[in-house]
Amino acid sequence: MEKEKLSGLCDAKFISDDIEGTTSIYYDFNWFSQDSAVYNHPLARMLAQLVVAGYDKHIEDDTQSTGYFYAKPNLTVTLEKLGFTDIECNPTAKRDEIVYFIARRELELEDGKCNLIFTGLIGSYTKQWFSNFDPWGVERVCNDGKGYAGDEEKNIIHLGFADAREYVYLKLNEYVEKHPSELEPKLIIIGHSRGAGAGNILAAKIIKNGGLDKLPIKSENVFTYLYATPNGVNMNEVEILDDYKRIFNFVLPEDFVTVCLPEASGFGKYGTVLKILGDDNKSTRNYSEEKEFMQPYFFEAFGMNTYHPFRRGNRAVQKVIDALAKEMKTLDDFYNKPLRECFKTVTPYEYFRDTLCAYVAGGETDEEKAAVDRAMKLLLESSVDYVGTSPAYRITSAFFVFKEGIGSVTGNRLLKTNFSESHRPQTYAAYLLSMSEEQLMANTYGSEEKAEEKE
Repeated sequence: MEKEKLSGLCDAKFISDDIEGTTSIYYDFNWFSQDSAVYNHPLARMLAQLVVAGYDKHIEDDTQSTGYFYAKPNLTVTLEKLGFTDIECNPTAKRDEIVYFIARRELELEDGKCNLIFTGLIGSYTKQWFSNFDPWGVERVCNDGKGYAGDEEKNIIHLGFADAREYVYLKLNEYVEKHPSELEPKLIIIGHSRGAGAGNILAAKIIKNGGLDKLPIKSENVFTYLYATPNGVNMNEVEILDDYKRIFNFVLPEDFVTVCLPEASGFGKYGTVLKILGDDNKSTRNYSEEKEFMQPYFFEAFGMNTYHPFRRGNRAVQKVIDALAKEMKTLDDFYNKPLRECFKTVTPYEYFRDTLCAYVAGGETDEEKAAVDRAMKLLLESSVDYVGTSPAYRITSAFFVFKEGIGSVTGNRLLKTNFSESHRPQTYAAYLLSMSEEQLMANTYGSEEKAEEKE
């Protein structure tokens, strides 16, 4: 096997939410010679940038060169620049599925030859938002309503994420059968948002089982870096293996997605959680300085405007989570507890299905557009209704209306889009590119002294 270039710089172009950008990626494939349990900050940066590249806009592909009717050209070019081949990309997916890409590269590293398999899981695509807020899978559409994961893990794992996990697990098994290799396998799993939620439990499954169905993979060869990971695991009901610590989850405490479902209801994530900012924006370095350092990356590399954080840190997000947790002790409460919304009685599941999910999922049909209009109306009315709406719904609606601008209450002239900006993959990548490992650990553990103790 011809020895290839293992390190260097690679420009990655992408189009995300119609915003074009180019980010320069530094890579060194010898990073994969290390045990995956060792946190690698340069690798975290590289993979965060590739998550952003994974959001590249898809175009029609009549040739079905990747096996689908659509392709992501910029992503494909980037992966090819990095030496990956056999690129499989599914840029669209149904409600219970997930957008993904898989590629591989045979390498000769410091610890020997290997077949490096790269799996990227992208965030929610249209109706998948409904799956994100359906942890019991009561309105699945795939497999005659059974989903991909079945009901065996009900109340243990978020079934919306479990369906996505099983979908991509199936695709991974099919992929390694189509592209066999005699070399030792190593696996990269990256993801953002829904992709991170699915990636979290996918990595845990692969680590616990010792690999895929027909391909053993050592746990030290499973590299998992996830960004904006939501809570999808009932921590009171699962076995926590020490090996799961090699699953690295990056969160911004300001990011609403990373704290759903509420920890107070028993939910969390497998692995190690690394906080990009300290709670309430209290970190070792001054928060404004952290923002100042990340801003050039946010704007120049990713084509974004000035980042607008919450002025009081994660308090606005925590207020919503506390209000929801007060009413939702269990998932049974989530699906069945009646609360007031504009003088009508709806469950928390129905509230999110008919407001946030309907709004962000959008759609082109008359029925979908009508659902968006209803969602906007409900959010606006319930956000200021102190009489006919329960505090949990009113506080949540107010958060999305006044912190995000949902409902176009100001036409975005007065209020900034904090919720979206704090959740974007560009934000995670920009912060990691601007931060040292020491600063990240200080934010995560509360002080440099505690970070040293952790080591």
